[in-house]
Amino acid sequence: MKHILICLCSLFLTSQLTFAKGDLAALQKRGVLKVAVDTTYPPMEYEDENGKTIGFDVDMATELAKRMGVKAEFVVMPWDGILAGLTGKRYDVIISSMNITQDRLKVVNFVEYAKMGQIFISRQKDEPVKTVKDLAGKVVAVQRDTTSSEAVDGFKKDVKIKDIKTFVAATDTFSALKSRQADVIVIDEPVGNYYVALDSKTFVVTGQAIAPEPIGIAIRKSDSEVYAEISKVMAAMKKDGSFNTIYKKWFGTEPKN
Repeated sequence: MKHILICLCSLFLTSQLTFAKGDLAALQKRGVLKVAVDTTYPPMEYEDENGKTIGFDVDMATELAKRMGVKAEFVVMPWDGILAGLTGKRYDVIISSMNITQDRLKVVNFVEYAKMGQIFISRQKDEPVKTVKDLAGKVVAVQRDTTSSEAVDGFKKDVKIKDIKTFVAATDTFSALKSRQADVIVIDEPVGNYYVALDSKTFVVTGQAIAPEPIGIAIRKSDSEVYAEISKVMAAMKKDGSFNTIYKKWFGTEPKN
């Protein structure tokens, strides 16, 4: 679960969009909803063998934009700069499995669309990490500036973790675990399950680290009309079953909430 720390860097103040203050009419006139994604997070958002951006969030954003009368255009961003890019007006929204936190709510608004938990991923045949207590003496791999990394930092209050290794991309945590640079990963459940399915000889899900928490679409506070429209469209997608259809396509089941 991603990005807790907020870096409002001046780097992201370039390439600004032309409309402001939630001007929905201006967005619709432009005809494009610019959506930021971090493509190191399959099956939520990633690039296929042809370099095309695909995933659950991508399908959802595409349907959302269509119902708003515009086309979704995806902007690939590194996770540690994605929120700064939104406040700097490089794109309109973030739809990239972003957890809704109190710190983020001070900066942007959210439209919640799902809840996701976090899990432990261990190597096959190694001593499994089933609970937080099992992290004692272990090296833990997490994606940098995420709720996963924040949670593991919190675990240190009760457990003597040997080391915490942070990585820019979620994919790097699995490389670290496979090469024995780390003993366990803490990561979003769908992402962990995806990688385990790809290489079940190496990886295994061994326990739940954090209960499901809400994720949402991040929208600038100034864009109140866009926020209202997205809230309305998301509610309609859930009511008519289209959201459930997209969810089942990527996860094999319908959402529990």
